[in-house]
Amino acid sequence: MRAAALLGQTYSLAKLRTPAYLKRMNAPQCAALHRTLFVAIIAFSQSAWAQKKHAPIRGDIPFGGELNPKMEEPVFAVACKQGGRILVSRDDGRTWKQTFLGTDSLEDGGWHGTFAVYGLAYTRGVIGVFSGWGTPGVYIGSDDGQNWRHLNAQPARNLGSVWGATGGQGIFLTSADQWRGMTSSGDGFGNWNVHKVQNLLGKGGKTHHMICGYGDYQGGRFIVIGDNQHVFFSGDGCRTWNHSRIPAEAGGGQEVIAFGNGVFLCSFKERIARSEDGGKTWTLHDPGLKGWGKSWRGLSFVNGEFWLTAQKGSHGRGSKDGINWEDLPKATPGGRFVASKGGTIINVERRRYDIKRSDDGGKTWESVYTAPQEDVSWDTAFAVWGNVNAVKK
Repeated sequence: MRAAALLGQTYSLAKLRTPAYLKRMNAPQCAALHRTLFVAIIAFSQSAWAQKKHAPIRGDIPFGGELNPKMEEPVFAVACKQGGRILVSRDDGRTWKQTFLGTDSLEDGGWHGTFAVYGLAYTRGVIGVFSGWGTPGVYIGSDDGQNWRHLNAQPARNLGSVWGATGGQGIFLTSADQWRGMTSSGDGFGNWNVHKVQNLLGKGGKTHHMICGYGDYQGGRFIVIGDNQHVFFSGDGCRTWNHSRIPAEAGGGQEVIAFGNGVFLCSFKERIARSEDGGKTWTLHDPGLKGWGKSWRGLSFVNGEFWLTAQKGSHGRGSKDGINWEDLPKATPGGRFVASKGGTIINVERRRYDIKRSDDGGKTWESVYTAPQEDVSWDTAFAVWGNVNAVKK
């Protein structure tokens, strides 16, 4: 924008696109144009450099698992896309309190950065928020939703970058790409194990932007899906991994994995990939979603069915089996959904900057929290529910 403004001070951009106009320019005009273009290039370069500034990992956040989950009371937790901001509700989603902030810098990379969040997960009394894309991963966790610490025992430069994260069986899993593979937690979350995928890909195999999910399939199944329809799945707590492929017709743009009613679904740009055998084989289905394009990672399993939404609630579809889809009520907002055991549903959506709540199964919705400002550090994008330790009042 700055470069365009600089050009616009001297010349009309519309005229500059006309060869005849350029031919009529005299020497002083050409020299002035060259100076303007030089300044514009410098401006663009400075802007690009500013976007590459990453926030440091703060020294005041304690290291080491040292968690003692007792699972005494239920909470909802929401993480914003940038900055590692975490909001927690201890009253069934009615009121919210910020309990953690990694950085309030808006220059921490945007899509890339130290606190660029790509996963919020829960397992057996521990909430984990996972960030770091284009940087080493930053894994932060809490057993009460109030006090947060690094989930690694000591400063580590080799924690995997994060494009996706999930939790199950007392294990957290993050996923990145063919070079960094996946990273899973060991006992107590203090130590982490790296799982490479090159051997599974085979000669010439390539994948990137790997998302991950967990489902209670035959005692517990972790699934990772990356570019070029590559699938990696584990049924033994991430110790060993197998490989499969989703049909190429799915295209690119894998978004989010959801599990329910015994099947895994993965949303792509136009199709839904479905597996009923724990990730070994996949079929493709058309959910019939219209509207303004899919919500960012907007596939969830709530109320005994899968919900897939378009941006800003412009359309929503629901399915119990991932094959047959029907319209959701028009009042259904876009985004991601998570439900408590009591049936309360919390909804968040990227670029909407608020939190919505329903206590009647999704028929009606109330905005229960609105961000004080609209920027990426307040961009509510992830939500989980689970039981954590009680906090002394």
